[in-house]
Amino acid sequence: MITFTPEAVEQWQREHPEPLAAGGHAVRISLASGGCAGLKYVLEAVGGPADGDHAFLQAGLAVFCAAADLARLDGLRVDYVDAMVGGGYRYENPNAGRSCGCGASFADPLA
Repeated sequence: MITFTPEAVEQWQREHPEPLAAGGHAVRISLASGGCAGLKYVLEAVGGPADGDHAFLQAGLAVFCAAADLARLDGLRVDYVDAMVGGGYRYENPNAGRSCGCGASFADPLA
């Protein structure tokens, strides 16, 4: 399961005031090569799941994740910190081999 804290849900809804999904707000979280440690988190507003996505519902936010990324993201906690310096989305990933200093990327534990 992937968890968004109430602060992360509120921030996502502020950033995307018009819901794209029929039932409300939705986000797809995936991984891409890059960042300081090898894999970076990608959040995108979507209207619904892609084929094969896993879905999680959190306080009015539908969270979708590709089956191929779920092994690396299962147990992920996404938070949002409102701060002038160092603010933004924070990722706590129990599967990360190691994370970069800013926490926006991690080393692939399955590589």
